[in-house]
Amino acid sequence: MKKPLLFAAVIFCLAVPGLSWARALTPGLPWSVYLYEGARLLALLAFVLMFFQFVLSSKIPWVERGLGPAALFKIHRRWGLIAFVLILSHPALLLLSERLQGYSSAMSLLKVLGVVTLVALCAAVLAALLSRRLHLKVQTWKRIHRTTYVVFPLGLVHSLLIGTTLQKAPARIMWIVLAVGYAAILGYRIVKGSQKRHPA
Repeated sequence: MKKPLLFAAVIFCLAVPGLSWARALTPGLPWSVYLYEGARLLALLAFVLMFFQFVLSSKIPWVERGLGPAALFKIHRRWGLIAFVLILSHPALLLLSERLQGYSSAMSLLKVLGVVTLVALCAAVLAALLSRRLHLKVQTWKRIHRTTYVVFPLGLVHSLLIGTTLQKAPARIMWIVLAVGYAAILGYRIVKGSQKRHPA
């Protein structure tokens, strides 16, 4: 995959939920409400970037062929950090918005799912970032980092059921496309892993 094609795909996938979010905004609301809405937007953008993390690390030949391992790793690391910061900002801004508005929403099952997703993501990212300082073996931090494959479906369910932006097309269709893409990448990785363990 050539770099311009990759960037075009990312921009398009970011634009779909972004524009859907902007179109649903109501003018004239207090800025604390817009802070809440901004938190929702950050989660949507982070989810898209998270999907492309799987694309970059998929080891699919046509993806690696156009970029090369060095460029892939650099983009993977950079976009991963951006997605991580965005997703950490999501609950922080939600809580800040609620405090400014003078209320605290009750904890629900979907919110608990969001917390579990965030904790698993933190473990995966920090294992990669701090592997040298923690003196983790390569296989150890890679195993921990693979928890991101659990994070994506958890985040998918959380975002589809708790948000309003994804209740209508085209954003909902985009999420379905990302889910299918994730399933295809996961299936490819499982098949390739099986072939390595049991060569013909």
